[in-house]
Amino acid sequence: MLVVKPSTLAAAATLAVVSASIAYVLWKQRRHENASSKAQSRKASTGCCTNNTTETSTGCCQNNSSGHNGDDAEESNKPVAVRILYGTHTGTAKGYAVALQKKLFALNVAGYAFEPSVVDMKDYDQDNLEHEQVLIAILSTWTGGVPPESAMVFCNWVQDMAQDFRVSKTWLKHVHVAVYGLGNSEYDENFGKASKALSKHFSTLGASRLCPRGVGDDNHDQTAQFDTWSDHLIASLCEQYVILQKPATADADARNSKVAGWKSQNEFRRQKRKEKAAANGEDNEEAMWTAEDQMNEIVLELDQGDDSDEDGPSRRTKGNGVVDVEDIGVVMKESEAAALSREMVTPLQRKALTKEGYKIIGTHSAVKLCRWTKHQLRGRGGCYKHTFYGITSYQCMETTPSLACANKCVFCWRHHKNPVGREWRWKTDDAKELVEGAISRHQTMIKEVKGLPGLIQSRWEEAFTVRHCALSLVGEPIMYPHINEFCRELHARQISSFLVTNAQFPEKIAALEPITQLYVSVDAATKDSLKAIDRPLFKDFWERFLSCLTQLKAKGQRTVYRMTLVKEHNMKEIDNYVELIHMGEPDLIEIKAVTYCGKSDASDLTMQNVPYHQEVRDFCELLCAKLGCGYALATEHAHSNCVLIAKTAFKIDGQWHTWIDYDKFHSLIQAYYKDGTPFTTMDYIAPTPAWAVYNAPEAGFDPIETRFRRTKEGKVVEIEYTATDSGCG
Repeated sequence: MLVVKPSTLAAAATLAVVSASIAYVLWKQRRHENASSKAQSRKASTGCCTNNTTETSTGCCQNNSSGHNGDDAEESNKPVAVRILYGTHTGTAKGYAVALQKKLFALNVAGYAFEPSVVDMKDYDQDNLEHEQVLIAILSTWTGGVPPESAMVFCNWVQDMAQDFRVSKTWLKHVHVAVYGLGNSEYDENFGKASKALSKHFSTLGASRLCPRGVGDDNHDQTAQFDTWSDHLIASLCEQYVILQKPATADADARNSKVAGWKSQNEFRRQKRKEKAAANGEDNEEAMWTAEDQMNEIVLELDQGDDSDEDGPSRRTKGNGVVDVEDIGVVMKESEAAALSREMVTPLQRKALTKEGYKIIGTHSAVKLCRWTKHQLRGRGGCYKHTFYGITSYQCMETTPSLACANKCVFCWRHHKNPVGREWRWKTDDAKELVEGAISRHQTMIKEVKGLPGLIQSRWEEAFTVRHCALSLVGEPIMYPHINEFCRELHARQISSFLVTNAQFPEKIAALEPITQLYVSVDAATKDSLKAIDRPLFKDFWERFLSCLTQLKAKGQRTVYRMTLVKEHNMKEIDNYVELIHMGEPDLIEIKAVTYCGKSDASDLTMQNVPYHQEVRDFCELLCAKLGCGYALATEHAHSNCVLIAKTAFKIDGQWHTWIDYDKFHSLIQAYYKDGTPFTTMDYIAPTPAWAVYNAPEAGFDPIETRFRRTKEGKVVEIEYTATDSGCG
């Protein structure tokens, strides 16, 4: 008894799907060939031309025999080696290379003989290049328009060969090449620059292009773009390398069966089904066919029917059935009108973000449960905002109304899975619906943590009432066209607002209405280091950055510089930081060590780039000394590796007042909304508790919480929970 494993069935199903995806291209091509052969047959039946001859323009017959049929047949029966090279930093190019390999392998079902292989450019033997038959390169683009590190050696070598006058310009004349690039169109002239250069160098060396270079934009559906390009490539390959072995016809099957003395597998199955149907009194020919038979019929037999299309050629194909090169741009660049209704998050981005725990709201927003929320629900400490500003961490919601960002920072913990853009060009969701959706999803996540060990029931019940909103989850919240309406919806529900911007939209900062606290990320102090760390999309990123700092100075509410320290990147520019601080005059300066989020293909940061808390303290003390008497060290949160510097105006009668009176803020903001009554930072300050002050023995850890330190044996010491006035009782 033959037993088929589920994995075998899955593999067969996958192969069938891949084969079906190329069936249309082959179908159109074969139909064109059939039409041509029928026309020649009609001409042969009425004219003088016989087999192996064709009629010339003068009406004479010309012999097509080459005199070397044996050698040509032997040569044509050799499989076509297709080398697929990829250069990648995040793994996307490799994924497309493997997908293309499967497509090409599936063509062999239709009688072609391709031998595709996938090789990383860093592992490719350069001596093989001139001996390749077909070479396909899929190359991503890294910062500055250069190839990724793994492809740098190969690309530089090809460039050297193209520029070397000693190398013949026909060196690769026997090689058919195709190049596909990956990048982001927001980088303008650097978009797909690496693949463009590689394609140019191949052409310089005499290689023949199978199809025009394609470029996938990760602001759109890259998979759809690649599929369109690969369909065109496959059509070109099929045209260049004709079917080597024609699929066996029914007559051939019959002849082979008689010679061998047995039936073919398909014939045997069909006969068994026919006998079974006859025994049951059925006589339905269509019932004899299975899905496999239909697949074979489509791929192997193709179309034998009508030779004409009622509506003419489709928009995506020329009259001969080959994909039109110009139509590739239809997928890669959408019209402005269509872009306005396009959703920000592509299916791939949605899948990646959802996998990491983000709850997508509408078409461009998300919410996620912060780990500090879960920590404080268990009485194991709050986040640095609890220490610095007195928020209740377990009542804080982390969200964003815009998943898109104008930077691709090297230390981004989203690993660049979110969209990017320099302007809002997507479908826009209603602000009220976004706030309601965020709260609803946040409450659902609170329900899901009920079974956490050590959960404090009273805190869990209070957590369903959101009191604070950190607009810092991912992306650039201030890009959202209705950000003021969004914040008003928060304030109407007595929810405070902490908004973080990456300092690339000065006009948005100027138009922003008062909020609880406005942050600007200051990731570096010089133009070169900011470009290296933030990898901004804007060409005038530095001018925009400085303009944002200037705009911050004009805001009347609490303003904060958020500085992330990365060793070997931005910790030696203290004098430049001093200049930037004097430019924006923020009320507060948060200085935090970069958080290492594990190995990522999108970043080369390691634990060696994370400064110790003492190094952060040393940096802050030196910065304060250079700033002068206007600023001083106020609080710290050692657990977060973070220190807060504040204006000395916040130190009243010897006590720091960095905390916020949230009830007072909500009364002030409602008065502002009602009649425009202005208010300032000092109108809603509150005293900072002693345990949160800089140099306190608690180092910013609320003493009411349980300090969570696991021993080598895995044991945790628990203490009794009692309420205090710390803000979490």
